[in-house]
Amino acid sequence: MSKNNKASNYNEKMLTRLRIQFIVLSMAVVIIMQGFIVYTSVRNTYNKMVAKSDHLVSSIYINILDKKPIKADARYFYITFDKDNRPRTINIDNISDISEDEALAIYYEAYETGELDGFYNGYRYCIYEKEKRTIAVFVLRSNMIDDVKKTAVSLIESSCAGIAVMLLILIFTSKLIVMPIAKAHRKQKEFITSASHELKTPITVIRADADILQMDNPDNEWIEDIKKQAENLTAMTNSLVSLARMDERNGHIKRVVFPVSDLAEEAVRSYNALALDSGKHFTYDITPDLTCCGDASSVRQLFTILLDNAFKYSSGKGNIDFKLSSSGSYIVLIVSNDVDNIDKNLTDRMFDRFYRADSTSAKITGYGLGLSIAKAIVSEHNGSIKAKMDGSQRIIIKAQLHIK
Repeated sequence: MSKNNKASNYNEKMLTRLRIQFIVLSMAVVIIMQGFIVYTSVRNTYNKMVAKSDHLVSSIYINILDKKPIKADARYFYITFDKDNRPRTINIDNISDISEDEALAIYYEAYETGELDGFYNGYRYCIYEKEKRTIAVFVLRSNMIDDVKKTAVSLIESSCAGIAVMLLILIFTSKLIVMPIAKAHRKQKEFITSASHELKTPITVIRADADILQMDNPDNEWIEDIKKQAENLTAMTNSLVSLARMDERNGHIKRVVFPVSDLAEEAVRSYNALALDSGKHFTYDITPDLTCCGDASSVRQLFTILLDNAFKYSSGKGNIDFKLSSSGSYIVLIVSNDVDNIDKNLTDRMFDRFYRADSTSAKITGYGLGLSIAKAIVSEHNGSIKAKMDGSQRIIIKAQLHIK
């Protein structure tokens, strides 16, 4: 497959991913808003029905106390009890489809719920217990309850229809909406890739010219500085090329099973001499015979990046720890080191490209790309990486790589 085809496939996948994310986020907002509107509307309708029913129950109760004729446009019954809580009056004149025994049974069933007012079996009721006298008023509200349910169903159906229409609109328009973002992202990647390749030639020429000049002036500090800066530019360009290639691969790497424990052993052994030379205390704990399925060279680069980072940013005679183990279906790598007093918010941006803390950027060489590459490697192996501060003078980076 040609590079153009790979880039085209990558751009299509990125565009599809952006469209899905945009649709999901937009639909989540729409569903939440529609749900709130439906809930508010149904709740208001229900509250109005309850208020109207309670007013009717209360007016019936007052008329009973005042022994006045009851004028209520509703079907109801009421029961009065004597001081011994025995039924004295069971009035079912305004509701013809139940008997006195049925009315009394409804009262007892409602009373057993422990609630003196509420809804029961289609009735809005209230049981008044005052001055050793109990009056229970039941007003039939089943029609109004059904109306509230119908309103709720109607609103839900309308909302679902609206959500479906919105989904269709988003599906057809999302490509146009996210296309400028995808285009800008593609141009950024193309610029990084092109610039990285274009820089290689002039840097190579500068280094070659500096070598020729140094033959005639072997002790010239200016020529030596030119060579050093050219080497730095070469390292930065190589890092940019690595990131660009990882972006193009989009997680599609050749996976083979390799002994990750042996790879880690090789990596840490190469840093023993550096630890002795710099006076740092370097310890490592590697669980033997661990294997991983992925790109061995990338994982070796991950070890190197994290160890380089730990040695560069560790305090004078500080401690550096490297630990490799397994947990479930993941290889777990933890690299920690002592640091000078730095801001805890540093860990939030450590994996951003070209980011370097102001307190260290002037003291230590680098370009802020190493941890970005580490993050990309971990992502290609379906894992995660994060950093945290242990107090204010120790930083811990934990990476997890999927074993298979």
